[in-house]
Amino acid sequence: MKHRAIMILTRNGLAAQAIGNPRQQSRQGHIREIYDAVEKLRGEGNGVNLIWLLSNSELEIQKIAKTSARHAKEPYVTPRKGAVKAKTTILSQTKADLRSERRLPEGVGRHSRKVDSALPGPHTRLLYDQLWWKEASVLAQLRTRMARLNGYQYQVMAAPTDECPCGRAKETVEHFLFCCVKWTIYRRETLQCTEQKHGNLSFHLDGKAASDGQKWTPDMDAAGATIRFAIATGRLEQR
Repeated sequence: MKHRAIMILTRNGLAAQAIGNPRQQSRQGHIREIYDAVEKLRGEGNGVNLIWLLSNSELEIQKIAKTSARHAKEPYVTPRKGAVKAKTTILSQTKADLRSERRLPEGVGRHSRKVDSALPGPHTRLLYDQLWWKEASVLAQLRTRMARLNGYQYQVMAAPTDECPCGRAKETVEHFLFCCVKWTIYRRETLQCTEQKHGNLSFHLDGKAASDGQKWTPDMDAAGATIRFAIATGRLEQR
């Protein structure tokens, strides 16, 4: 399966939080297996999103399924035939329900909300729609902090240390983009695009910072320069 948009739905808030904070949880082996599967899918050009559904919310298609199941259990009942609907109609309705009902629990997606306070927003989809799969993978890593950098890889026990190869600091997204001396030569374009906003993570990743006002508009030029920088270093490629 390649170049697909994959959504993983769960009603288990604890599971979502465990994935968001893997090193703080028991059963880390199971969490690691989830990450390995996600990395494999992303390596084939797929986009993977985890969506937590509130326990008191229910998609229409789930309500229909439950009603039909209860009816089928009744004695001497012949299963009812429902109205035939085109698959595209059902799929469209399900997608619409998901867009209106999906939520993230506290503690999950904290970094993404810090980078982009406008999440979820139409600008995010427009942003990713303009990118080819490798660019989208790099941007998703930087915006979610689930990146192939030692700071995160150490959390999921995929690296022996969280230290940057430069030996000067923990390898975080901010250190990688703005500080690591190994990549200084690649930063020329980002410095030209960002000028006074160099070091502003939200601006570099086409997000809305908490300090941005109502007139904020996305800046794809800065995000594009950041993506090209990350790809040029090769640091976020699968190792």
